[in-house]
Amino acid sequence: MKKNKMNLKMKSANFNPALVRLLFMLGFGFIGYLLIWPILALAVIQFGFHLIEGIPNARLANLNWRVISYLTQILDFICYRSEQKPFPFNSLPVEPQVKSKKKSKPTS
Repeated sequence: MKKNKMNLKMKSANFNPALVRLLFMLGFGFIGYLLIWPILALAVIQFGFHLIEGIPNARLANLNWRVISYLTQILDFICYRSEQKPFPFNSLPVEPQVKSKKKSKPTS
């Protein structure tokens, strides 16, 4: 009997949506903080590719775009620009088709 009453109280409890959002904001804020470091590392690696090969690496640029777009989703949610929770609650944005730059050979 006591267990049923306790379950009933827990089910009927109304949680303030602002407090639930605060928990999500704290969690996603922590994830966003952790994402800044890989973005900076990818930027340094991309600079190395640019120095050595003369052009940025397309795969790294794609990966960096995905991480930055996820971070943008997180910041939009935290700053109340969007009510949609970021990934894994929603899908990641799809990258627009961009033509890759090819290294041009100098003509003599």
